[in-house]
Amino acid sequence: MDKKTIGMNGEQAAAAFLREKGYKIIQPNYRVAGAEVDLVASQGDILCFVEVKTRKTCDRGAPEAFVTRPKQLKIIRAARIFSARKPYRDCRVRFDVVSVLRDGNDMTCDHFESAFEE
Repeated sequence: MDKKTIGMNGEQAAAAFLREKGYKIIQPNYRVAGAEVDLVASQGDILCFVEVKTRKTCDRGAPEAFVTRPKQLKIIRAARIFSARKPYRDCRVRFDVVSVLRDGNDMTCDHFESAFEE
């Protein structure tokens, strides 16, 4: 399976995982101004911008460790544009990471709320 397919499968697993936790997925793969957010979700009045990192192993580090500051800044830029639109202007914003480990067809998700700040 190629990296793109693994990533897409991880994003789908993360979305299902968040839905089970009571989140509403507003938009997957939001792209704007040269930036992308894997999942835009809401939890009550909180607008969550979620980066999903999927790996087959932790041999080179945990998936969440690969959300670098340059990647965070791109997510923040996209989040500012998205959250400026109605009806999201009054929502609090949070940046989360969902780490997905893939073992064959099984996927395990870990959710890191407020993983980084603006």
